[in-house]
Amino acid sequence: MTRGLDIFAAGYPLMQPMDCDTSGTSGDTIATVTAGSSSLSYDPTSGQYTHVWKTDKARSGTCGQLVVMLNDGSAHTATFSFK
Repeated sequence: MTRGLDIFAAGYPLMQPMDCDTSGTSGDTIATVTAGSSSLSYDPTSGQYTHVWKTDKARSGTCGQLVVMLNDGSAHTATFSFK
C-alpha cells in the first residue's frame, strides 16, 4: 500500500526544549528545520516513515522532545540528548 507524505498537522513537527536532568519541558517550541530536501519519506517495504531534520549547533549539550501531531489527531513524542 502506498502512503502519502501529507501526514503532519499544521505547524508540526516541533522541538520542545527539555531539562536534561528532570525531563521537564521548558521554553518555547522550535520548528524543525529540514536537512536539504529530505525531510519526510516513506519506505513501503518496512512500512515506516522517516523524518530528517537538522539541529542548530547551539543546541549542543541540551535535551529536547520532538513533538509530532498527525492529521488524524494522534500525537507522538521522542526525547533526544544533543551532543
